[in-house]
Amino acid sequence: MKGNGSRAISRRDVLIWGAGLGCASALRASPLAELLLGTVPSPPPSRALRDVSTYLSRLEGFGFSGALLVTGGDTVLLRSLHGLADQETGRRWRSDTILDIGSCAKQFTAAAILALEADGKLRTSDPVSKHLVGVPADKSAMTIHHLLTHTAGLRLDFGDDYDVIARDPYVAGVLAAPLLRKPGEKHAYSNAGYSLLAAIVEIVSGTSLDRFLRERLFGPSGMTSSGYQLSDAEARRVARGYEDGEDARLLERAQATRGQMWNLLGNGGIYTTLEDLQQWAFALRGDAVLPAASRQKFFQPHVLVNANYLGSGTQLFYGYGWYVSKSPAGKTLIWHLGGNRVTNAGLRFHLDEQRWIVYGTNVSEFNDPQYPVPAVERIIAGESVEAPPKVRPLAPRPLARFAGTYRAPGGALLTLAVHRGFLLASGEGQEAFAFVADGQWTSSAELGALNAAAAQAIEASRLGQVDAVAKHFGPWIAKDELAASEAAFWTKRHDRLGDYRRTRVLGTSKPTGRRYVGRTIVAVDFSRGSTWREYFWTKDGLVGDVGPIEKPPAGRFFPVSATCLVAFDPAAATSAKLCLDAGREGGTVAIAGTDIVLRRTR
Repeated sequence: MKGNGSRAISRRDVLIWGAGLGCASALRASPLAELLLGTVPSPPPSRALRDVSTYLSRLEGFGFSGALLVTGGDTVLLRSLHGLADQETGRRWRSDTILDIGSCAKQFTAAAILALEADGKLRTSDPVSKHLVGVPADKSAMTIHHLLTHTAGLRLDFGDDYDVIARDPYVAGVLAAPLLRKPGEKHAYSNAGYSLLAAIVEIVSGTSLDRFLRERLFGPSGMTSSGYQLSDAEARRVARGYEDGEDARLLERAQATRGQMWNLLGNGGIYTTLEDLQQWAFALRGDAVLPAASRQKFFQPHVLVNANYLGSGTQLFYGYGWYVSKSPAGKTLIWHLGGNRVTNAGLRFHLDEQRWIVYGTNVSEFNDPQYPVPAVERIIAGESVEAPPKVRPLAPRPLARFAGTYRAPGGALLTLAVHRGFLLASGEGQEAFAFVADGQWTSSAELGALNAAAAQAIEASRLGQVDAVAKHFGPWIAKDELAASEAAFWTKRHDRLGDYRRTRVLGTSKPTGRRYVGRTIVAVDFSRGSTWREYFWTKDGLVGDVGPIEKPPAGRFFPVSATCLVAFDPAAATSAKLCLDAGREGGTVAIAGTDIVLRRTR
């Protein structure tokens, strides 16, 4: 969703939610530790690997910068490096460029726990009270295993990533907070749980998390440029993170905490390189860092997350710091994503093919789900995938000819604005909104009903009609909690933005394969500005999640000729195209592949 507006929360928009716990016996028939050393099938054809590199090279025209690694067994099959790691200096991506890998850090925290278990210093079955002081009665049943599998009942976060907070006050605050549910009851992703694991690593080992990782995991793996604390020389190799083209200064924010960033330690924030992650993948094929029994636990699908992930019939489990998915065809994928709304990384191990795919980018526009790995995997599998079109850069003046607001015959509005060498598109009205968000000029009775329901829900909320609001929500939120949340939304906006003016339903997009069937964006205008809200809809037509967003969805259209622009979805490998006729009726824009023509209004 990053390319479609970003939520006003921290780095952890978690797109996987629990569907209850369950036995993972379907995957326990074959010892995973043995399969990690299994026979390597024939590598993909060299042509497919070249096509992957070409695909990513074409994406550079759409602003992509980053790296991709493909290995088979102990062999590097492809190392593909693209774009700028530092836009100010012109430093390009290299295999030793250092990147913040976000939540992919969880695997290293989990491996640290398993290393301590292998050394006889703890057990994953230990209650956390054996290693942490001040554990209250409601958390007495909480174990290390619960923390590792996100079943401890803890909430997602307890503060901003870069808040300065030391270990002991952080641990005390997490332990004092009420649980969302009893330990062991349900999988619910929690960064806080992995920070508690990091604290246990430090207490049991008697050293800092960073030092333990370097000495016990990174060193034996041959990882020479990985950790939380970087030397000056390493810092100069870091890929600068860019959010909407602006340097987010993530490294400086991390360094300013001097390591006292316990909202992040253990669950994210590790810096590493493509070369080091390659070494890590190779090390996990042997006993260099973990013995076979520990690696078995590491990748074991311990708890069921979703029995029908992405609506594809795939079973999704969580291991220790990894997701494990089993496709209907019987294929096993071990993976994790990590991001902070700016940089993004992914590690994906295709068990049956003995193939690792490692991905990283330092630009926010290519975060999940707008990241190219799904298309890359389809290319490797031999499928036909649409290549990104060749971008033809235009000077500011020719590009500015496209800028303006255009009205469709049905009233939908499409606004194009020049932005850093491309046009930023926004839509109001169902068809234009869908075109910007999904690349398709479309409407339907179903989408219209969701738009109407969102309008009813937010108007009832504005008027304080809690019963009318509640009828649109599922049982996941109590009425008193809903009333307090809705009242707080309006109070904060009135204080900051002034008097209410009007509400505009921009439209509904259809998230592909996600938990929800629709995402409706509503704009609320006040005397001193506007705010936006998103409603996620379940298949029952109820709100499954709601929250403010910083900005509405926007499409990025790049010139491919003097008169045509294209937006490209790197995950789905699909494009949307529009063409300008500047001399016709004061200027019109035609949507390629349709008979829709929009007339400029201003």
